[in-house]
Amino acid sequence: MFLTLPFLSLLFSIIIAYFNIKKNRGIIFLSIFYFLIGVISLKYYLFTYDSQLPWLLAILYGHFSPLFFLIGPAAYIYVRNTVTDQEGLTRKDIWHLIPSLYMLVGLIPYFLKPYHEKLALVTKILNQPGELYTNQIHVFTPSLVHDFVRNFLYVYYAWMMILLLIKSNGTHETDSSDSYEMQRRITFQWLIIFVAFNAFIASILLSSNFVVLFSPDHDFSNLNEYLPYYRILIMFAFVMPLLILLFPRVLYGIPQLTVEELELIQSKKKKSNFEKTELEVDDSFYELSQIILNYIEIDKPYLNPRFSIRDIVVTLNIPQHHVSFCFNKVLNTPFPTIKNKYRIEYVKELIVKDKEKRYSLEGLMKEAGFTSKNSFFQAFKEIEGCTPKVWSEQQKVA
Repeated sequence: MFLTLPFLSLLFSIIIAYFNIKKNRGIIFLSIFYFLIGVISLKYYLFTYDSQLPWLLAILYGHFSPLFFLIGPAAYIYVRNTVTDQEGLTRKDIWHLIPSLYMLVGLIPYFLKPYHEKLALVTKILNQPGELYTNQIHVFTPSLVHDFVRNFLYVYYAWMMILLLIKSNGTHETDSSDSYEMQRRITFQWLIIFVAFNAFIASILLSSNFVVLFSPDHDFSNLNEYLPYYRILIMFAFVMPLLILLFPRVLYGIPQLTVEELELIQSKKKKSNFEKTELEVDDSFYELSQIILNYIEIDKPYLNPRFSIRDIVVTLNIPQHHVSFCFNKVLNTPFPTIKNKYRIEYVKELIVKDKEKRYSLEGLMKEAGFTSKNSFFQAFKEIEGCTPKVWSEQQKVA
């Protein structure tokens, strides 16, 4: 049973990245974190619970060690980017890579060793568990030092994430019940759970290192003493990505209007002779949603069969996860539904204006941006409750 949990964790991390990277590119750091937690929990499981897969251990052992130093940074950058509504890396983030690069350089000779030597080393560790901590595959430092430094840094990043949440919570004090505030509150509660998970796991891993360091006569031979630590890690590695699948709303993060978006809203308000009033955040996202709808209605980008959210992002200079938030949480209508609605309205206009029957149904479909008959008929029936032909006949009677 326990063996399936790390693999499920790895699968969930890939699913989260694949289906949500277009909504919020910052989610890649969360997926990296879950993937690495899944790999390290799998490694610990194979060493402590199941010694029947030495070939898999030979692949995992050593090769992923540089990446394990990115567990803390990946979690920290995800939390930081979520509370500040950023998507990428900063120049200072290069410092987070230094421990990982150090490990990578020192492990190059081990990477170049033939597979059968690595398999022999893993087999030796399985027969003599103490070798897991006393052997030295790194050129400069032993394995026990690597584990301790990695877990110590993980605890450090956990504290940094706690400080980020404290600072962020102090800057958002409102009792508003609007859609933005609900999104912020749900996401912030999720971040508290996520950071608590990291602090707990980091403490557990560091505690296991202390147990090893201060064991009597430095006897590392009995890994069974550390089974409770690794069992907890494996369970949490499975549960946390599962929570994301159950509560996908947190993947939108905490959207905050950019300077460009505020300027766009103000310029549109001036052109429309709106009265200048100070907008709340949620009002601004509503205004932003109207700007997006106006762009779709006036410029008719939906007539392009390849029209996507990315076109809105590029044309209006709005972050992609903000566009997704406007459709799904402010307008409460997914982008594909709105796109099809405008296309069907366009088809209806053509049917009404086409007195001479110049267009076939296939022609109407292509004019409106549909690429297949099935999607066209399905969209028309969902919106109008009947087929295009029936609707056209109804207009004649009317």
